[in-house]
Amino acid sequence: MNARDRLLRVLRHEPVDRVPVAPFIYYNAIYEMFGYKPRMATYFNPPDFDPIEKFVEYCDYFGFDVLHVLGSVWDMWVGNTTYDQGFLSTNENWDVQVDDQYKGDDELLRTVKISTPGGNLQHIEKHSRTSEYLIVSGTQEYLIKTPHDFELLRRYAPAADCMDTSLISRARQATGDKGLVTANTHGTFNILGLFRKLEDVLTDPILDPVFYQEMVDYFSPRLVVRAKKMLEAGADVIEVAAHWTGQVGPRIFSKYIFENENRLVRAIHELGGLVIYHNCGDAARIMRYYNDLEIDCWGYLTPPPYADVVLEEALATLRPTLTLRGNIDQVNFLVTATPQQVRENVRQVLETVKPRGNWILSTTDFCFDGTPYSNIRALAEAGMEFGNFN
Repeated sequence: MNARDRLLRVLRHEPVDRVPVAPFIYYNAIYEMFGYKPRMATYFNPPDFDPIEKFVEYCDYFGFDVLHVLGSVWDMWVGNTTYDQGFLSTNENWDVQVDDQYKGDDELLRTVKISTPGGNLQHIEKHSRTSEYLIVSGTQEYLIKTPHDFELLRRYAPAADCMDTSLISRARQATGDKGLVTANTHGTFNILGLFRKLEDVLTDPILDPVFYQEMVDYFSPRLVVRAKKMLEAGADVIEVAAHWTGQVGPRIFSKYIFENENRLVRAIHELGGLVIYHNCGDAARIMRYYNDLEIDCWGYLTPPPYADVVLEEALATLRPTLTLRGNIDQVNFLVTATPQQVRENVRQVLETVKPRGNWILSTTDFCFDGTPYSNIRALAEAGMEFGNFN
């Protein structure tokens, strides 16, 4: 059974020869392995290095099943406009001006000013190099500050399919039968947090539920259009980000988020895609609702102290037909443990989950550069040894 078949079968809740071993791997790990220091302006697609092909080489080195997350669309929809071909596209009713202020190649402050016939919008984001190989970005000023801002966006924004899917196609070609291509998008709640302050998004359902649902109803079809284009480019899986839903309680999730998310998941399924639901944060209070979400997989069951998911409680709560992924702490444990401790942790996790099946061994999010290779190898080897069903 090759890795592509193994991953497809486990996501479809079918028997496999062993538990797939597919940690969450991001750009920084690839750049670190090959000693490439990325530049801020070309982090996702450098002209003199191919992180898409090297991702597969990285997985081959450790023996991982490939879940290729670098085959994605890195634009405004993931909080970064350096590759945006949608909201930064100028047309007659949407005039975009971008001002970039660099501090060397370690910091970028980008201001995006948009003029429309009905008024102006502004978005500001900051990019920072947090290590030699990792650059992160965060929004400092959001496009939607008021209902009027949203109305301008709804009326004048460029079409949802203005996006570059070439990294997805390249990932599909590089991956072959070694695994699957997982393109990232946002859920119907998370997407609002890219265009509006999170504290406002968290209170909008209570203070102005009509406005909240209008935003959801605007962004949801656009998410479907984007998912369609991603799948057409070669994605096998759409990973739907939902980590901010962990900050709401059961009442808000069930009343204002649950059905919106299910409509998105159903639409992706109708397009032929599989769905991994990405909540790497708190989930203990809401994970029982995942039983009725029509998702194929939930990642990443992050345990304390970084979130609140206890593995045994999750297994007792969740339907056995829901594939699960994660639970290995990469923030502290994988960085500081010994290889023997990593091996023992993996053994304990797999002995706990194997009777249930439908599991992908993974970290709870992406590995930091500086993680000892001896520990990464110990994770892979223990996964192969203790995850075998034969």
